[in-house]
Amino acid sequence: MDLSTIAVPHTLAQLVPLLPATPARIVEVGCGDGALAAALATAGYDVTGVDRDTAVAESAGRRGVRVIQADINDVAGEYDVVLFTRSLHHAENLHDTVAHAATLLAPDGQIIIEEFAWERVDDAAAAFVYGNRAELVTAGLLDADHPSGKLLDAWIAGHRSLHTRAAMLDALGRVGVNLTMSDTSILWRLVDGRGGTWTVPIAQAGHALNTMRDREEALIAGGKLPSVGLLASIRC
Repeated sequence: MDLSTIAVPHTLAQLVPLLPATPARIVEVGCGDGALAAALATAGYDVTGVDRDTAVAESAGRRGVRVIQADINDVAGEYDVVLFTRSLHHAENLHDTVAHAATLLAPDGQIIIEEFAWERVDDAAAAFVYGNRAELVTAGLLDADHPSGKLLDAWIAGHRSLHTRAAMLDALGRVGVNLTMSDTSILWRLVDGRGGTWTVPIAQAGHALNTMRDREEALIAGGKLPSVGLLASIRC
């Protein structure tokens, strides 16, 4: 099921205020199947997607996205924005990857990351993710595994290999100036987990996700959940 019609408008609304005017040149690192890249192109940006995975790069191409199947460290060119969408946390060498991204920028260009700070997840946030997942499975909306044992321990075990918020922000700070950042909701987008499969029509899945997003944002506003999502931008 392609849930991009639910997730992409939310991401786009957060990104656009950070972006230069159209038709700025954007390279999206970790573009996946190209849903966000296609939406940015529709909005008037000159977009190139990059992904190491051959299958998803081909999927992005079928959406009409100009795509390079490669590691970002092997990409050349000049862009106004290098956009990492939940991909920088996987970088094998974080500082080298960000430094290379800076070399791809035109003068006064930006590196923007859309990420999540996995280490900010506490017991309440782990309960939100896995509790909502269990409810969806019980209701027959989702087919996904549920961890045994302590939920926070399961979360940490599944994410400890990823770079932290502090590490990613430090890497950005080494290559540019005027770092800006904002915290966002993102747990609702992680509820289905790796390999989870929605078993209902997209409209029903979308309603469930939107309800969870509203609930997450209300809990963050009330101080009952940490804000795990991160948007950050730096000029180079």
